[in-house]
Amino acid sequence: MDIEPDIVDKLGIKLYDKVSDSIAELIANAYDADAENVQVKLPLGKYLATRKSDGTVDEKGYVLEVRDDGHGMTPIEANSLFLRVGRDRRDEQGQTSREKDRPVMGRKGIGKLAPFGICNRIEIISAGGPPDADEYKVSHFEMSYDEIKSTASDENYKPKRGQHDGKTWDERGTIIRLKEFNVKMVPKRDTFARQLGYKFATGLPDFNVIIEDIKQEEPDDEFTLEDIDIPVEDETKIDVSDRPVKDDDGEFHAVSGWMAMSKEPYKDEFGGVRIYVRGKLASITNDFGLGAGFTGEFVARSYLVGEVHADFLDEDEDLIQTHRKDIIWDSRLGTALQEWGKDMVKEIAKRGKKPRRQKASKSFMEESNLEGKAKERYGEGTGITDTAVDLGKKFGQFAHEDELGDPDYVDDFSDFVLEIAPHKHLVDAFHELRERAEGDSIPINELIQVLEATNIAEVTSFGQVAAEKVETIDILERTIRDDGTSERDLQEILEEAPWLIRAEWQPVTADESLETFRGAFESWYEDEYDEEIVSTTDIQHETKRPDFVMLSLDKAVKIIEIKRPGHEFDGDDFERFQRYVDAFDNFFESHPRFYDDFPHGPEFIIIADGKNLKPTPRRALNNIRDDGFLTGFHSWEELLRDTKARHQDFISARREIPEETEDD
Repeated sequence: MDIEPDIVDKLGIKLYDKVSDSIAELIANAYDADAENVQVKLPLGKYLATRKSDGTVDEKGYVLEVRDDGHGMTPIEANSLFLRVGRDRRDEQGQTSREKDRPVMGRKGIGKLAPFGICNRIEIISAGGPPDADEYKVSHFEMSYDEIKSTASDENYKPKRGQHDGKTWDERGTIIRLKEFNVKMVPKRDTFARQLGYKFATGLPDFNVIIEDIKQEEPDDEFTLEDIDIPVEDETKIDVSDRPVKDDDGEFHAVSGWMAMSKEPYKDEFGGVRIYVRGKLASITNDFGLGAGFTGEFVARSYLVGEVHADFLDEDEDLIQTHRKDIIWDSRLGTALQEWGKDMVKEIAKRGKKPRRQKASKSFMEESNLEGKAKERYGEGTGITDTAVDLGKKFGQFAHEDELGDPDYVDDFSDFVLEIAPHKHLVDAFHELRERAEGDSIPINELIQVLEATNIAEVTSFGQVAAEKVETIDILERTIRDDGTSERDLQEILEEAPWLIRAEWQPVTADESLETFRGAFESWYEDEYDEEIVSTTDIQHETKRPDFVMLSLDKAVKIIEIKRPGHEFDGDDFERFQRYVDAFDNFFESHPRFYDDFPHGPEFIIIADGKNLKPTPRRALNNIRDDGFLTGFHSWEELLRDTKARHQDFISARREIPEETEDD
């Protein structure tokens, strides 16, 4: 192998630090080798290696394997083709594959280094030759990251030959085994299938990928990587095949696929428009760089989905960035695609405005039982009840659809509607009286009837709620600024007022499900780790500091991990945090009944003034985030700024109220 040692870091570790990314590159190579079947064996939901307290890596003994039935490589081909890093395979072998004439995905010749992003040793066994041969010659060798790095820059690296090298097999194909892993975790089944599946276009002909979970005892615990099926609003869907991209020179470039609004908001990789080039993902965009302020903007950014094939980005000129995760948008053709996409987004946003609002309104009315609540509060057949229902249908159009499954959100929303219904009914009643009077005075008995009918005594004020929120924000700001602040001070504030983190989060005064979970988890943790853990500030011994704050919100167990203001999240903090993540993950896995109460499982939020992490724990923290466990990392100033922005109306209103004097 003729290679500069540092190139392994630049093109392997730095570009492919997720398990799914590395495996995707090996699958793409199998596709280019005309394989029809690929089998991936790995331990789903498990760490491949962890870091010990002394900083050394604890290997778990796993071996990841990717096996395909493609045309393989003879020893000569392995030497002249595979072990040449950075060669443009299309210049030498053409634009299509050897036997099936597939448009090949690979071009830059660096995908072979992708596994070094997660492991230190790669074993390759490949049997190749003409398709009609009686026997196929085997190439068997092993590449070592450490050995490559230690090879002098003016010398060729020689991989270690394996026992099968030079022998013959009666079938063609390639086996790649990954060993000696970095601190990496393989996502759980659904997450891994999602991360891997979206990297390849749907409907690739004659190509199947089987995933086998090797940690399970059952040998048949495997599944096929399925095509992506996203339910969409039919009236918003656009077939882009007859909408070619026009560049500045007036030349048209063919595209295919579709764009639409999804029926549900997507929070994972399937959200946005996936752009494929030669069947492989090149970029994902939510808006093609479209600026704010267009009609239907919020809906578009939350629900826009699609699959667009733009092979013209990799024909005469390769306009895919080196890491194969985005397009070179500032190129001539990249800019043309971007402008084309902006027009598509605007059109779909307009199409999606009406059905999204209708669906949100219907869903809110069903989930909230607003009509029943209005009848219970104001009586059946009353004007206020009718007004409440009418307001609910109108306001429900603007509800956050992804929050309508949260009972707390729905209750708060419906309470708001019920509180303002008497106000609206009163205004409508006076307006009707004024029209009837036609300029004459209104009889006092009719005014009394209006006031009685509108239940004006039941109209409540939100002023006290607003004042309490503003005061809490002030307390948070003073606490952050105080040099003597402890973690417990801040934990108490956040546990009492989780809306400081997200506006729609409201504390639940009595949550039996959370208390049951808390007791079970703390008891299990003490048995498992021989260490007591405290997850709330509501404890008898006030001198004992909680390890973190645990809340029940958005159908998940929220774990809020904080550091005092001015302190960074460092290596020791990460080691403890990783233990918490593993603990919660293992607890849910061994106690699946808790998924009934918390279907979204555990979600972590870290609040600290910056990170002070070495590369390995920093990448591990990013992996935890990508796996969906870490949903937020905020500094105290960011938290304060965002909270103030969300409650600016309350704060401004308070400033406008003159302070009371002694004469008042």
